[in-house]
Amino acid sequence: MNEAIRTGEVFRLSDLAEYRDGQIVHVDVTQNDRMRMAIKAFDAGCELASHTAPGNVIVFALEGDAVIQCAGKEYPIEAGENFFFAKGEEHGVKAVSRFKMAVVVDFS
Repeated sequence: MNEAIRTGEVFRLSDLAEYRDGQIVHVDVTQNDRMRMAIKAFDAGCELASHTAPGNVIVFALEGDAVIQCAGKEYPIEAGENFFFAKGEEHGVKAVSRFKMAVVVDFS
C-alpha cells in the first residue's frame, strides 16, 4: 500500500500524484498478484503510447479531460467518467488538459 495512505484517514486519490511540466507521473497505490491500482497525472498534451495491458482495466477520470484510444476508436473522457477495456486490447491515452486518472488492472 502506498505510504501516503493511512488507516482511519480520508484522502483523495488525485492528491497522490502531482503534475510535472511535459511529463506523465505514475504513482502506485497498491499491488498484489491479482490486481494493481495506480494514479497517473498527465501534463496537457502528454500521451501514453498505444499498448496492451496484462489484465482487464478500469480507468477512473479524476481531473481534467483526455481522449482514450481503444481498438481503433477515440473516446473523450472527463473527470467523473470511467472507461473499461479488456485484457490484451490495444489502447492509449492523450491528455487534452492536465488530466489525472486512477487505473485498476485485474489480473485474474
